Amino acid sequence: MVMEQKFTRREVLGMTAGLLTAATLGPAGAALAQPNAAGRLIRPDRVGTILYTQRDVPSRAGIWNNPSPTMGYLGGPNFPDDPNDLGPLVPLPGGFLELFEFLAECGFKQVEFAGYNQHAANRGGANPGPGNPTAYLEYAKTLRKFLDDTGLEAIGNHGFIPNTWPGGPGGGMSQADYDRFHLELEFASILGMPYMGTGGDPTSSRHKEDWDVAAEKWEALNELARPYRIKIYPHNHADAYNFLLDGPMVEVTEDLNTGQPLPQPQIVRSSSGKRMMQYYLDITNRNLCVCEIDIYWAYVAQHRFQWYYNENGERVQDILDPIAQIRNNSTRYHLYHAKDGERTTQPPGVGNGYNMIPFGDPRSAIPYKQLFMEQRAHGLKNPNYEQDNAPGGAADPGQSLRFAKISARNMMALNRRT
Repeated sequence: MVMEQKFTRREVLGMTAGLLTAATLGPAGAALAQPNAAGRLIRPDRVGTILYTQRDVPSRAGIWNNPSPTMGYLGGPNFPDDPNDLGPLVPLPGGFLELFEFLAECGFKQVEFAGYNQHAANRGGANPGPGNPTAYLEYAKTLRKFLDDTGLEAIGNHGFIPNTWPGGPGGGMSQADYDRFHLELEFASILGMPYMGTGGDPTSSRHKEDWDVAAEKWEALNELARPYRIKIYPHNHADAYNFLLDGPMVEVTEDLNTGQPLPQPQIVRSSSGKRMMQYYLDITNRNLCVCEIDIYWAYVAQHRFQWYYNENGERVQDILDPIAQIRNNSTRYHLYHAKDGERTTQPPGVGNGYNMIPFGDPRSAIPYKQLFMEQRAHGLKNPNYEQDNAPGGAADPGQSLRFAKISARNMMALNRRT
């Protein structure tokens, strides 16, 4: 039977720090070596997370001034070495300040926002929204103080990207988009962000012509952001590493993934074999346009997109190498989503091929050590732990925080010498 105990917020945070000091790595009990600062592959000040991973925390009322906080499990004295050691029920953090305090205790130094909303009962109150610019920017100052008080840096945000842009459809940018975009840039500047982005690809289309338009848009947005010293970035999912449709229409007789004969010939657009994101990188200004790559989704793309039809209607195989992709474009990928994955038994082209897990989990099939060693990530990149399925919902409201604890420890332990 688990005993329910009452703790203050300070006691909970102190417990967290003690557990981190005592714990070894890996939710399945595989003890990894303690971090060696000289050989660390992720610099201590670059250990980050995107707050989408802990999105359940800002949205609930926290411990402060709350007689009935949400109760959950943050792990006992043998966690995370023993994943079944959940510890006692304790009050769970809520809102940005308490989340930042928890993440700082875990060892995170950077956070990437996924919006700015929090429960109104938490310190700082509800986000007044861009409809009230004065209050919105005051709210930004409050969030900045929370960051400063906890020693965290805001590295970026998945937020507003306008549909119109200078030189875009109709000849220019709408006044509403212009005003909102500059307001968001000012908000980001108050937070101290060097980057501001979105959770999507430059375009969802596969056609070359649409990527040409997307390149113009993202260059224009980066020009607008230049006075703020902020770079605007897209975020890549698997589809961005599919093959660009840039060739003539051709007749094909074989299934793209299996090579089996089709019931009847089909007419499709062919490809040169260039991947869409690579085309974007090739045609945009390298001094303006940077990207955030989600490593998990890059490996999903490796699984899903192995074949294309050439201009003769023939199937051609080309398997994506995410490590080479980053190596060959090392000055363009400024941010990473360090999202880890366990391999499934799905055959190539079927499903995603991976399931999401905490960073550094022993089940991982993504070679993060090799990736960071080859990309010289030490001091150059900004890896943010992400796990879409981290929140445990009402059944386990502490899960995203426990997974954050596991992932921070494993990021800090990633070492070229072990």
